[in-house]
Amino acid sequence: MNEALERHDLKILGTSSSVGGVFKDVKVTGECTFSGDVDCVKLAQTGEVAVEGNLRAQDIKITGECKVKGRVDAASLRGQGELTAGGGLRIEDIKLTGGIIVTGDCEAEQVQLTGIMEVSGLLNAEKLDLTLFGPCSADTVGGGSISIKRSRSGALLRPGKKMSFAARLIEGDQIELQHTQAQTVRGGSVVIGPGCEIETVEYRELLEVHKSSIVRNTVKM
Repeated sequence: MNEALERHDLKILGTSSSVGGVFKDVKVTGECTFSGDVDCVKLAQTGEVAVEGNLRAQDIKITGECKVKGRVDAASLRGQGELTAGGGLRIEDIKLTGGIIVTGDCEAEQVQLTGIMEVSGLLNAEKLDLTLFGPCSADTVGGGSISIKRSRSGALLRPGKKMSFAARLIEGDQIELQHTQAQTVRGGSVVIGPGCEIETVEYRELLEVHKSSIVRNTVKM
């Protein structure tokens, strides 16, 4: 964040546009398109925001939809809605109900998401707690503690809707999976819950497999 520049608040009500720039607090109620980069301390939006460049902030709070063509860097993300990042994402602490769609890598310390997550590259978090509310995917998942489960209410509210997670590789210290398809799962303690289909599980300490799941190969490291 560029602290050398004096920061001013930006408040937008209704439908508007901005060239972007460096701000203190940005508050959008309605719709706004930023044609360049946005660098702010806090972004709070209710409605729709589009950023043609990169978004950098300390805190992001969304109610609605935020689409960023470039990269997103922030300390925290909170709210209900959908965040799209076209050039990768790095947010330390995520607590969101809705969706995160990332082209590139998604890096975080903690992720607590109920909804949909799609990452074309690496999804890396020290603690990942994902409650599936639809089809989710990542190429690779890495972290310390990884928990991927299906939303019970989602199964009732959206019967017939596919709620599963797909990845090529999932690697962590403590792994607990439900309704997950993966080529390789590698970890210290691995619990394969219901509805999973895994080609190979490599584990160091513990492996549990639910009777409804398929694990084709197991390797104790």
